[in-house]
Amino acid sequence: MKQGIVLVALVKLFGLCIVGWLLWLFIFSACTPMDQETIPDILTFLSMVLGVLTGMIVSIGISYNNAVRKGNQLKASASNILIAEERGNSLLEKANRVVFKYLAHEKEVYTEQGGTHVKPVNDAHQFQYLIESYPVLRSNGNIVELLDQIKECETAIANNKMHYNSDVESYNTLVHSIPLSLFKRFFTFSEAEYYQKKPIEMTDDRLGI
Repeated sequence: MKQGIVLVALVKLFGLCIVGWLLWLFIFSACTPMDQETIPDILTFLSMVLGVLTGMIVSIGISYNNAVRKGNQLKASASNILIAEERGNSLLEKANRVVFKYLAHEKEVYTEQGGTHVKPVNDAHQFQYLIESYPVLRSNGNIVELLDQIKECETAIANNKMHYNSDVESYNTLVHSIPLSLFKRFFTFSEAEYYQKKPIEMTDDRLGI
C-alpha cells in the first residue's frame, strides 16, 4: 500500500517535470530568432533543468496546500467528536434525572452494597434496560424519544471517531510522502495521533502548520 502511494507520487512528480520541461522548451523556442532552425543545445539543456525545478516547486506547492487543508479537516473532525460527546453527556444527564425521579423509591436495587446513591446511567444500553423494566417508563413517549436521541448520538460519536481516524491516516500519509518527505528540514508537519480515549486537540503548532 505504502509502495503504491510512493509510486503514484513519483509518477505525478515526473509528469509535472515533463510539463515544466515542455513549457520552458516552448518559451525558449518562442524566443529563438526565426533564422535559427533549432533551439541551441544550451537552451535545450536549460529547459530540462528549469522544467525539473518547476515541476518540483509546483508539486511541493500542491502537496503543502493539501497538507494544510487536511490538517484543517483533522481539526474539524476532532471538534465534531467533542461536540457530539457534549451533546451525549447532556442527554445522559436528562436520562439520569429520569432515573432519580421515577426510581428513587427502588434505589436500593440500583445501589452498590453499602452505597447510598443510585448508579448513574452511562449509555443507551443501561437506560433502555431501565425503561423496559418499568411500565411507567416504557409507556412514556418522551422518555422513549430521549432513549432514541441517546442512541443516535452514540452512533454519531462512533462515526465521527472513525472519520477522525480516517483523516489522521490521510494526513499522515501525505506528510510522509514525496515531495514533502524530502523537505522535512524546511517543513514542520507533525504526525497526528489516532483517536484513543479522547481526540487530540489539533492545533496549528501540533500539526506544524
